[in-house]
Amino acid sequence: MIHIENQRNSAYSGSRNSKRFEFMFYLSLLFVAGLLSTGCGGGPADTPPLARVKGTVTLDGKPLTSGSVQFTPDKNRGTTGRMALGNINEDGTFELMTIRAGDGAQVGYHLVAIECYESAAFDPNQPVNQTPKSLIPKRYTDPKTSKLTAEVKSGEDNSFAFDLKTKP
Repeated sequence: MIHIENQRNSAYSGSRNSKRFEFMFYLSLLFVAGLLSTGCGGGPADTPPLARVKGTVTLDGKPLTSGSVQFTPDKNRGTTGRMALGNINEDGTFELMTIRAGDGAQVGYHLVAIECYESAAFDPNQPVNQTPKSLIPKRYTDPKTSKLTAEVKSGEDNSFAFDLKTKP
């Protein structure tokens, strides 16, 4: 008799575990479906308007062959948000990105910084944390001291030419 009672309890327990598993399975499916339908954030709702931006960078009239361009929103002129970055190509051209390659910069006013450093081969006899040598005047590497600005406009050709000077 005791043996039969134990079998009934284990059968009942298995059924209860099965229902619990089924409930958790459907609850998990509902949760995943909710995530897929709402997305994971970072979408168009929280992204400010962007416009494509391209341009050239020269130093004393000659194209920079490497480096980067940074557009930082100018809070003092009402533009807030994400900065945009772009690599300088061998011909001195650049194209900015904020979230994805080529998507440009936020519409509005920006402070601009440009960096270009000498690339050196690895030297095992030198300390690892050497400061790279800037190939342009240091003032251009900080958006607060570069005196370079840009206004990115919606629906327009945002092409900028930055001609850096060795001497002010």
